Amino acid sequence: MSENKKVMSDKRGGEIALVAHCILNQNSRAPGLATRAGAVNEVVRWLMQKGIGIIQLPCPELVYAGSSRPPQTKKQYDNPRYRNLCRKFAEDIVSQIQEYEKCGVRLKLVVGVGRSPSCAVNEPSGILMEELRKTLHHREISAPFYEIDTEGLKEDLTELEELLRQ
Repeated sequence: MSENKKVMSDKRGGEIALVAHCILNQNSRAPGLATRAGAVNEVVRWLMQKGIGIIQLPCPELVYAGSSRPPQTKKQYDNPRYRNLCRKFAEDIVSQIQEYEKCGVRLKLVVGVGRSPSCAVNEPSGILMEELRKTLHHREISAPFYEIDTEGLKEDLTELEELLRQ
């Protein structure tokens, strides 16, 4: 560990996950898209059981288009203003990750949401996740990205278990 990294001698687990905003707060989703009243409890519970700290990613769609926005596609959001907003969010988040690293806390996982124009991880990936990947890569930080599908949570949690064992 380099001299600028200081490991804390307390009960912290030393691992954090970046989690898409709507996994922790379904109220941020476009009208008609929420699948839960509040959080996707299974994901939150799983992270807590693993002792992984949770950082909620911002919701660029909410900031950009408001809470009563209609559902839109990635193509509809992919414009310079929206991409710049996502890039700024990614830079701010990665700066936080670098602060955590100074204390020996590492990024363990990034959790996105399937079919999201901002937070999808698989192809086609969402705009925020694209910008986050680029920024993490540029700053030489690596962590696996995983996409949650609220319709297949049992399988997703099993796959996450496997991913963390690697």
